[in-house]
Amino acid sequence: MKSKPISALFGVLTLVAILGIAPHAFAANAAVTISSGAAATKGACTATNCFNPQVLNISPGDTVTWTNSDTVGHTATSGQPSDNVTGTVWDSSLIKAGGTYTAPASTFQNAGTYNYFCQVHPWMTGEVIVGAATTPSTPNMPMGSMTMEQAMSSDGTEMVSIDTMPAAPTSGSPLTISLNFTDSSGNNIKHQNYAITVTQDGSTVYSNATGHTHTGLDTQTTGALTSGDPVDVQVTLNGVGLPGSDPSTWTGPKGDMINFHVVPEFGSIAPIVLAIAVVSIVGVTAKSIGIPKL
Repeated sequence: MKSKPISALFGVLTLVAILGIAPHAFAANAAVTISSGAAATKGACTATNCFNPQVLNISPGDTVTWTNSDTVGHTATSGQPSDNVTGTVWDSSLIKAGGTYTAPASTFQNAGTYNYFCQVHPWMTGEVIVGAATTPSTPNMPMGSMTMEQAMSSDGTEMVSIDTMPAAPTSGSPLTISLNFTDSSGNNIKHQNYAITVTQDGSTVYSNATGHTHTGLDTQTTGALTSGDPVDVQVTLNGVGLPGSDPSTWTGPKGDMINFHVVPEFGSIAPIVLAIAVVSIVGVTAKSIGIPKL
């Protein structure tokens, strides 16, 4: 009967379709905020915080969403103001105040540096850097054992980066959080005071209100987690200054809360798992109805 080869063909096409969409299904979405006041005369926002973050590092296949927190419209247009042709990779058109724009899923498939700017206010520039080459490697660290997230302070003067190990929250295991505080030039901030709170399923699993790093690098570790559910990490910047000194003399952002959401990362093995599952289903179906092996 013709239905048998048709069924087999359908199974193969299903496998191809899943392999094609699997990488996109596990891609991340990165966020860029268009800062309030960016539309004012040049200098009202610096090159590091008109688009916040000004330099965004993502992986191939990730997507990027711009949110306009200013009171007037802006664009996120690929290229540079000095280019003869712009907007060939992506062009948001005018993003109204309070609006958002997400570049098409196919935009950042290839590694490289993508410059962009606001056509209305050309002093507003940014970069999207795609590719693992921009992320420092960790020797002897199995793939997928760590995950990194980063976000800027509300005034754009400080970048907070966190690495978590393992990458995914794991029931019965502690979560180690490595923190890095840098200024707008990428230099480590010495004597950063901060507080950190880690929550899971609505409950606090770790809290330290008096965090301090002499070098800009620090590590905090939770107790054993009770589940593999996502974890929320809140870092509050409390100023830069020596411990024991008068907090009123500390400089930098104070009370600025930066939030991270740590979820399981499936990585490149996901398409393989999906493929095996589909092949198994097709194989069992073929055997049960007597379809000849392909």
